[in-house]
Amino acid sequence: MSIRDYSEGLNFAIMIDSYYVNQWQYDSIESLMREPGVKLVALILNNSETRKYNKRALSKSWHNVLFKCYQRSLFKPKIIRKKSIEELAGNVPVIICSTELRGEYEYFHKSDIETIQNCRPDFIISFGFSNIRGEILTATPLGIWAFHHGDEQKFRGYPHAFWEIYTNDHKTGAILHRLTEDTDSGIILRKGHFKTIDHSWSLNYTQVVELTKRWPADVCREIINQNTFPDATKGVETIAQIYNMPGNTTFFLFLLKLLNNKIRYHFNELFSSEIWQTGVIKARTADIIGELTYTIDPLEVDWYAAKGKDKYYADSFAIRLSERLLLLYEDYSYKDRLGKISAVWFNERDFTFSEPVTLLEEPWHLSYPFIFKHNNIIYCIPSCIDKGSIDLYRLDVQTLKLVHERALVKGVSAIDPTLIFHQNHWFLFFTSSKAANVELHIWHSDDLDKEFIPHVLNPVKSNISNSRPAGPLFYLDGRLYRPSQDCSRSYGGRVIIHEVKVLSEDSFLEMAVSVLEPPEGFNGLHTISFAGDFMYFDAKKSAFSPASFKYHLKRKLGLTK
Repeated sequence: MSIRDYSEGLNFAIMIDSYYVNQWQYDSIESLMREPGVKLVALILNNSETRKYNKRALSKSWHNVLFKCYQRSLFKPKIIRKKSIEELAGNVPVIICSTELRGEYEYFHKSDIETIQNCRPDFIISFGFSNIRGEILTATPLGIWAFHHGDEQKFRGYPHAFWEIYTNDHKTGAILHRLTEDTDSGIILRKGHFKTIDHSWSLNYTQVVELTKRWPADVCREIINQNTFPDATKGVETIAQIYNMPGNTTFFLFLLKLLNNKIRYHFNELFSSEIWQTGVIKARTADIIGELTYTIDPLEVDWYAAKGKDKYYADSFAIRLSERLLLLYEDYSYKDRLGKISAVWFNERDFTFSEPVTLLEEPWHLSYPFIFKHNNIIYCIPSCIDKGSIDLYRLDVQTLKLVHERALVKGVSAIDPTLIFHQNHWFLFFTSSKAANVELHIWHSDDLDKEFIPHVLNPVKSNISNSRPAGPLFYLDGRLYRPSQDCSRSYGGRVIIHEVKVLSEDSFLEMAVSVLEPPEGFNGLHTISFAGDFMYFDAKKSAFSPASFKYHLKRKLGLTK
């Protein structure tokens, strides 16, 4: 939907129940105020007796006493600590409103609505009040925005990030939406999915809130740069169950489930480690895209794996040189807890591997050796999150060593950086170390030797199922495709292929078209690369690693840093 010109900025107001808000709400407001062109113009303070009555009514219920005791005494994540916004807000006008309760909904008085409109906010962010209806919903051009920490198609109601654990849902969702008159319909402004942390309600709630609190600022940046906003008549309907505060029996069962999940979590950390290995199979991009689901046949694979249970080979990248394929991979040691970049030659004629060669070894962890050719020079961009930069290396084919050229992006801790030259422009995809499997970022430049700058929509995607890169982007019949990792059930569970519909300096849109499942007997697949008639990939199993066991045991006993 085209809207009036907001290129010069946006004004907003905040709905709150008191000057003290949760820490995550404070952070969200602060990020909005730091966004260039975004200005706070009013605080809307709830002085309604209905709010006080509802609190008194809830406190008298004994049906939920176990949950309420736990919540008050034991549920104490830092992000819900109270913090005053008076100093942050400064001298902005404060509008004290008393709403009228009609049934279960709150309605604003016309005089209060007019006072709010006189401050000329473009939108209102709601961190207070509840079940708002009436003219206030359309009192500002862009409406009222509110968070719901749950997938609106599965879980509505309360408490947030709780029922996903109770029902064994492996993903926890969240939305930022514009409120409408219809409880079962909303206008989605942002939506994301995160892997459920099933052994801790506090951690599950914290991760969802931490990874979504900047969404209002992200939406504002999009409006200012693109001058677009979702159509106010097109809400997303849902018939999902509305959950309420759990009863005593339900919450007791929840606590038992948490205990079981926590025991399983610590057991797996000690006794079950990821052991990746790489393999080569005859397959072209057309074979993958031609199937909705493509499963690798293990009998057709030429495997290349590390020996022993304290090492593995992962992050497979291939490039064709003469009659051979050069295969690059992460060479990881559980003893050193570091990875280096190694390579082998694969002979296409007799399907044999050469002896391995170390291309790059640093004091920090290296992985994901993204390799590409430009102007007859072979380059590599390994993932080096501990260094805090995205570095470009040149491959010396004679010595098989990676030579540092320069930093493409400084001060960014990026995971799995993946580069593509598209429509005379360079686009660099990666996920942030703060949200490794969830938030997809793009940086871009018009020349490989020039500065890369962040995409205006960053993060362009927040989804545990299909954000993190899984190998080089590729073209087929003039269309661009991007492999991504599905980490919703486990890290690197499988690969999702997307067709990139729109990729520019200020837009991004992709659609999933195919799924690659790991070979039978494996429980993960997270990097693919095509070269000639072959696909080079990695796959994982779970096994006991003595070195990993020793490390985690010492860590749990407090014997290591």
